[in-house]
Amino acid sequence: MPTRPVSILRSTLALGVLTLAGCANPFIENYIGSRQSATTDPVRVVAKANTPRLGTSRFSAKMELGNLPGDDEARAAAAEVGAEAYWWRFAPSFSAGNESATIGAGSGRVGSTDRSGPSFGEKAIKWYEFEAVFYANAPTRDDD
Repeated sequence: MPTRPVSILRSTLALGVLTLAGCANPFIENYIGSRQSATTDPVRVVAKANTPRLGTSRFSAKMELGNLPGDDEARAAAAEVGAEAYWWRFAPSFSAGNESATIGAGSGRVGSTDRSGPSFGEKAIKWYEFEAVFYANAPTRDDD
């Protein structure tokens, strides 16, 4: 039978593994493409460039506690796959399941509508679409 310190150590190690598993980079998890030697400081470009790509990453993420993947995760993914440059964006995902309110149809009487037309209630955006492109080389001025 294991002693108490050994069982505490096992529990702590198991918790540590589960914690690290939750910190995975979604840009890497959803990466499709090739890799080259890791880089130390990839450059972020402001628009998609016409230069050779290493790969792309596309995914949806739910906002939990105000946290969404950002530039730190995109830069880390670019460095890991060996990209010299990267571009990324995110946008709210508008769908029926992503809205907390429905369209109001006026006063509810047949044949009548509100004077201002149909109205949308407040939307609760919970899901976001992410897209990233990782480039083999940093774009030149002509590629921008």
